[in-house]
Amino acid sequence: MKIARVLQPASATPILALEQSGWLYDVAELDRHHDTRFAPERFGGAGDFHTRVCALGAAGMAELDEALRAGSRPRDARLLPDSFLWLPPCDTERALWVCFPHADTRDPASEPSYALGNARALLGHREVVPFPAREQSPDLEVGVAALIGDELYRATAAEARAALVGFTVLASWIARGEEERGGRFAARARDFGAQLGPWLVDAAEVPDLARVAVRVRAAHHGGWVPCGRVGDAPLRIDEAIAFASDHVRLAPGDLVSVGLISASAARLPLAWGSDVEVQLEGIGTLVGRPARGPDAVPWRAD
Repeated sequence: MKIARVLQPASATPILALEQSGWLYDVAELDRHHDTRFAPERFGGAGDFHTRVCALGAAGMAELDEALRAGSRPRDARLLPDSFLWLPPCDTERALWVCFPHADTRDPASEPSYALGNARALLGHREVVPFPAREQSPDLEVGVAALIGDELYRATAAEARAALVGFTVLASWIARGEEERGGRFAARARDFGAQLGPWLVDAAEVPDLARVAVRVRAAHHGGWVPCGRVGDAPLRIDEAIAFASDHVRLAPGDLVSVGLISASAARLPLAWGSDVEVQLEGIGTLVGRPARGPDAVPWRAD
């Protein structure tokens, strides 16, 4: 099951959707078509991502997905291409985002480092990412993010695995100039924009995350650059969640991400205004375009 969150220009309310065979289907319309208990006329909160996916554990959505797989694909529920804006598959206003940047060490005695990311700056698939104006060149870190569906505090890795709702692709854009000025974990180096998407894949459909292949491609550069597998990272996602929960109380709808490799480490040069594709095999392909943002506004008082 692939769960997307999108926005249509005529509406201020995001739409919850399911992907099947290259098409997105409006979950509310599917509920209406199949006359489920979550049809909008019966359950007003069914279209809200946090309510339906996080609080209710995607209740009823597996049945809708199975109907789509079986060929029941009502046209009135289909979202036409270019009729919507992709949003991150999470509630950015409610999510706590704990991010573990890529580490170069596999020393089992060392503790991982993490930061609290800016969830409100998360962007969706096919977005333009505005960098700080003084940045000389863009870089990104490919990662995998997990959505949590239960409260976790001082959890074990096994408890963390049991709380997983699903996985999505992370493109964490990095301003290396800000990083050099403020240190590796400088907030300004990463707080301006990261991308998630294009959808959330049910954790049950990714039985062996470690074997998922990672690839990156830049439109101006040519073909795909293989970057190994998720399991090559020194930190597993369930270990990251467990470690984070020892320090931060996690709740349904929160995100934990692990960095896998950077574009610069993969020797893939990036360019302003050129599309970059990040792929986790079986999970999704996320596209973003780095661009220089506007100059900073004067912030000193007169």
